[in-house]
Amino acid sequence: MTNAEYADFPACSAEANRRLMRGIDLKRDWLYASTRAIEVDKAVKRDPRLRAAWDVWSRCVAEQGFTRYPDPVAAYTDTAWKRDSDGNTRHTQRERATAVADVTCKRRHHTAELWHAARAQKQAVDITRHRDRYAAGLQALRTYRATTAEVLRKLG
Repeated sequence: MTNAEYADFPACSAEANRRLMRGIDLKRDWLYASTRAIEVDKAVKRDPRLRAAWDVWSRCVAEQGFTRYPDPVAAYTDTAWKRDSDGNTRHTQRERATAVADVTCKRRHHTAELWHAARAQKQAVDITRHRDRYAAGLQALRTYRATTAEVLRKLG
């Protein structure tokens, strides 16, 4: 961008956003599914089947000589890896070996599949309980896509 184009960018971006979001209730409809995802993930973490699967995974990782983490997220976010804000690390030999143990144990004990199944079950229950709200969120997405398509048609 030129300096002049860059100077116009905030106003242009705000105008484009207003146009694309016209007719959409941001809090009630647009953000509903992502807000519910946070609650669903909390329920998933409390699922006794998943807790048991994480315990098996944790023992497996520890049996290979690594930290006994409570769950795979704790392994990923371990401060020992000195993760930068972008998620990158220096990838020490210990970190790589821990990652191999993590994946080996997940594969051996089907941890990811169990995690996925628990999440899918909790999501299905949540969608059933809040069908109208999810439908409104879907309609907001359709409105957004239709507006985007209209703008693209006009631009050629």
